[in-house]
This record gives sequence, C-alpha cells and structure tokens, in this order.
Amino acid sequence: MLGAAGALLCMALGTALGAGLKERRCARLRLLENEVELLARLRLMILEERLGLPALLRACAADGGEGLFARRLEKTAEFLEKHPLAGLREAYRQAVSALPLSAEKPEEKAVMDALFAQLGTGTAAMREQAAASAIRKLRPLSDKAREQAEKGGKLLMQLGLLFGLMAGIALW
Repeated sequence: MLGAAGALLCMALGTALGAGLKERRCARLRLLENEVELLARLRLMILEERLGLPALLRACAADGGEGLFARRLEKTAEFLEKHPLAGLREAYRQAVSALPLSAEKPEEKAVMDALFAQLGTGTAAMREQAAASAIRKLRPLSDKAREQAEKGGKLLMQLGLLFGLMAGIALW
C-alpha cells in the first residue's frame, strides 16, 4: 500500500521509538551518577568548610555543573534563604515539588529525603556520615541502572528497528 518510502518511514519510526526508550533508561543513569557525584562533593565540603547550609548547597550546586540535581540543590538553597525557619527537609521538599525529575524513582527519593532530614541537624561529622550513607545507598542503584542501560538499551534499539521493519512490510 505505502510502498518503499512508507516501509522506510515505518522502520525509521520504529528505530526512533527504540532510541526514545533507550534514552529514558540512560536519563536515570545520568541522574544517579550526578547525585552521587554531588553528594561526594557535599560530603567533602561539609568536612573542609564551615559554611551555612544555603551557602554549602549553592557551592556544591555551582561545582556540579548543569545537572538536574544541581538545579534542585540551588532551589533548596533559595527556599532555605527565603524561609530560614522552615528547615532543610522542608526546603528540599519544596525544591522537589518545584523541580520534579521524571527519571527519579521512589528508592532515590527516599534516600534523598532521609539525607536532607539528617543534614538539617547535628554536627559536621554527623552530616558527613549522612552524606556517606546516602552515597553508599545510591551506588548500587547507579550500578543497576548502568547495567540496565547497557543491556536493555541496545535491545530496545534493535526491537524498535524490528518493529518498524515488520510494520513497513505489513503496510507495503
């Protein structure tokens, strides 16, 4: 019916669908890697510097580049400066609602919520331990996401191509 051009179009659309699904898996991996990297920086900054929490979060976000989690840290610092009595946990929750991350799963949300609840109280050593604990919890999630992105990404691309090819043949 559609001819060769239609078959090629179906194949291209199937490949694009596979690429889109692969990108979703890779987005989660990038988010987790960015979170782990920024938390490692935050941990070092807690130990080395005696900054207030908003300044600490801003410095960490500035060092973190243009990642989505860095923007969330910046939003947390902004809210904390505007509402200093709200507490770090509430500031982080406001940042989460202002900047939802589609790649973030409930496991990561729980780890980060617990971290920001602990960062708002205690000594620098306790804060550093909270950051270290969050990193230890996020690393296996990051490793699992990397494995899924590597394994499943190629498979999704091939399945998309195959689906497009089958649709093209069926519509030819």
